[in-house]
Amino acid sequence: MRELTIHELTAILNELQKQIVIEQYNEQRNKWAFLAAVITNGFNIFTTVIAGVFGGKKRKPKLVEPDDFMNKDAKKILQRLLGHELEQKDWSKHIDDVRIKGLAGPW
Repeated sequence: MRELTIHELTAILNELQKQIVIEQYNEQRNKWAFLAAVITNGFNIFTTVIAGVFGGKKRKPKLVEPDDFMNKDAKKILQRLLGHELEQKDWSKHIDDVRIKGLAGPW
């Protein structure tokens, strides 16, 4: 750990922060938003059935998805992080880092 350069430490820190944000988003979506969607859908189906019994009208209940309970800003941040990961496949930054360190390669 002590032999790492400042650039390597900042890269590790940035990657860890990204992973924490992605993990928190997935936990929020998979646990709590899913639970809220199940409860809401159950309530909607129940009220639709009761209304159909007393009102005589048959209608299909509107179902909710877990993403409906997620904050739009959180979705944008996650998309930006994932989009940024896709852009990192450009190796020019890594090549420049190797040249700065003076490492030799086949080029």
